[in-house]
Amino acid sequence: MSETEEPRTPMKNLNDIIGKIDHHISEKEKVREDALRNSRDIIISCRRGIQQLHQNHLQDAEQYIHQASEKMKQLNAGVKNHPDLQHTGFVENAAQEFVEIHCLYNIMSDQELPDPDALQTTYSAYLLGLCDVVGELRRGALDFMLQGNASKAHEYLHHMDRIFDAIMSFDYPSALVPIKKKQDMIRGLIEKTRGELVVSSCEQRIHEKTHEFHGILDQVNQEKTTKEKKPERSDDDIDIDKVW
Repeated sequence: MSETEEPRTPMKNLNDIIGKIDHHISEKEKVREDALRNSRDIIISCRRGIQQLHQNHLQDAEQYIHQASEKMKQLNAGVKNHPDLQHTGFVENAAQEFVEIHCLYNIMSDQELPDPDALQTTYSAYLLGLCDVVGELRRGALDFMLQGNASKAHEYLHHMDRIFDAIMSFDYPSALVPIKKKQDMIRGLIEKTRGELVVSSCEQRIHEKTHEFHGILDQVNQEKTTKEKKPERSDDDIDIDKVW
């Protein structure tokens, strides 16, 4: 090295690079923690809201839906600049629960299904959330069976069939849409629900016929009792109509 040549420092920027990377990861960790908390809050609100829907407490369910919607806005805003976090499992799971309660609420309120773009969820999360609605519809159908409301139970089964027919049109690799397991699950739920509804309908008809038979039997016994209590007219009795 000549006396005029400056000494080389090949890694003098190492600390700057490490500092920049550490700052970026630290920020992402904070975003991830916030996203985890919001996702957990969304799932809790949605599940509580679904419970209220099954108890026919629509106003209480609306409050939980509102809470989940506010948290969903925070979640989407937080992960907006972090695509790798946007598609993590916990964010997708929260989005699926969010779709599920919105779809179930609209079905139970006789409204059209919400659009995935309006909910600001991925199409994959929307499809998987829609699949989960079938399980809640089955639960509703069973409740109606217990109440003896076969008409409403059939209506819910019809909704289940329509969702199943719609999602069966998706035949893509699981890497694109992981829906295969959901399709199989829904098929089993529908077959089981249809079988239980058939049994319930038969039991209801048997109950109605039995009740009808008991009514006829009571009427026959009443007529028989009345006939036995009616005094027989003796030959010595005078028939006033004939005499008159």
